[in-house]
Amino acid sequence: MAGKRLLRVAVEGCCHGELDKIYETMKHLETQSGKAIDLLICCGDFQAVRNLDDLECLACPPKYRALNTFWKYYTGRATAPYPTLFIGGNHEAMNYLWELYYGGWVAPNIYYLGHAGVVKFGGIRIGGMSGIFNGGHYKQGHWEKPPYDNSSMRSAYHIRELDVYRLLQMHRPLDVFLSHDWPRGIAHHGNKAQLFRAKPFLRQEIEEGSLGSPPGEQILHELQPSHWFSAHLHVKYAALVSHSQQQHNQQQQGQGRGQKRKSPSRGPSPPPGLGQGQKVRDNFTKFLALDKCLPRRGFLQVVEFPDVEGPLEFGYDEEWVGVLQATHHLMSTTRQQTPLPGMGGTRSAVSNAQLQQLKEKLQQQNSGAIPLNFVPTAPGHDPSTPNPKGRMPRQSPRNPQTERFLEMLGLPYNLDQQSRQFVPPKPDPLELQIDETEAANPEEIELDDGNDDGDGKCEEAAEAFSEAAEAAKQDLGDDNSMFQSDSLHNFDASAALQAQGGQMGTQDTTVVSAALAAIVPTASQSAVYEQNKDEGHVQ
Repeated sequence: MAGKRLLRVAVEGCCHGELDKIYETMKHLETQSGKAIDLLICCGDFQAVRNLDDLECLACPPKYRALNTFWKYYTGRATAPYPTLFIGGNHEAMNYLWELYYGGWVAPNIYYLGHAGVVKFGGIRIGGMSGIFNGGHYKQGHWEKPPYDNSSMRSAYHIRELDVYRLLQMHRPLDVFLSHDWPRGIAHHGNKAQLFRAKPFLRQEIEEGSLGSPPGEQILHELQPSHWFSAHLHVKYAALVSHSQQQHNQQQQGQGRGQKRKSPSRGPSPPPGLGQGQKVRDNFTKFLALDKCLPRRGFLQVVEFPDVEGPLEFGYDEEWVGVLQATHHLMSTTRQQTPLPGMGGTRSAVSNAQLQQLKEKLQQQNSGAIPLNFVPTAPGHDPSTPNPKGRMPRQSPRNPQTERFLEMLGLPYNLDQQSRQFVPPKPDPLELQIDETEAANPEEIELDDGNDDGDGKCEEAAEAFSEAAEAAKQDLGDDNSMFQSDSLHNFDASAALQAQGGQMGTQDTTVVSAALAAIVPTASQSAVYEQNKDEGHVQ
């Protein structure tokens, strides 16, 4: 068995189908630093668009719809040079992602974490949830199916309470958690003045406490992952959340039955199921949000995980598999969600005996690794075929990967949508209190990005690419010191806590390694950009 090693992970914000440019940037980083990158993580708006029909399911104005480059990896015209993991955002071909609700390969070497999920890679545990929060659909089942209308096309990517409930059953420490939208309140744990300068229109929502996802906030304080990566707001922002016992005690005081929860927390005590000899992680969460893939924007960050041990392949997580088995009967494909036991109250855990049994069972199945069983379920785009517009799919077929996963667990297939009369569930007084209105819809936030989501800035962006080499020289210095540093530009933990009104000892400043330096695309990318522009793949 290989010994411990340093794991280097590239984290990217909103992908928008620009895989060619992201991979090219990673290769540039490797060349400049002389250090290999082991994994790419994309934090939503991935846009796994296989063909023009999938494009009809993308929730955005038609003039902004573009195939971009994912289809090349789906069809085998290109191969992903790095293992790639992603979650969904609010601009996705949800007809395809629904096929892989529990996670799966969307293309060779490109893995979708699922609507919610946890996997292992290289010795770390990575969890996450896809989509964004909307109070109007949070307590519903997953009822949306093709053909979508303008409403269901959007509600299909809204987070559901069942997916949050499943994540809240996790007890063992997570190294990384992924979400597309930010957890509510996270802005208060970083440099707000810097954020307001970049996005001044967010000030009111941040000060009112309405910006971000309430379920994300609950997961943050309950699971307390070591790292949390997000995207969505098209800005690079770092924060540090301290989960202290003092905060835990303050939150528990006065929270009687039926009262609104603020920020639930388990405190710093080790979670149940932590085996003998396992380290208790620091009691901080290092948060980093990243931008979208555009020139001169902070869309990519390399994060290092020292002293980890495990194969560089995606593997099943036995605790998550146990949670899926225990909650399989709660899945609903109608508007009515099956009542969830104990939501907001005491969480149940997969017992150590069950974990051992699951671990042994998974080891018998491909040594715990997720099988490389990608199967295309729809034709890929053929640029030689003149077909200016696709057709909305009529259904999402059963994906063989999902069928085999459920068969492995001895569970029936449960993703076929059926209709039945809607009966509102009875409220649980202990559950997370959320305003169930359409008004708090994060995808309606005006990001003030100008036209960078459209096609009106192609010439300007191409010019920015061609000027990037000189900009990189000015920003990084002639010696490229940013790439020579193991930790790049480390986030100042003390400054973060002072911005929150807290204090931090000198010995604790090493806790944070979230880097703030933007990755600047190089001149070599201008040719890639121009080629994609000519082919009509530039968004």
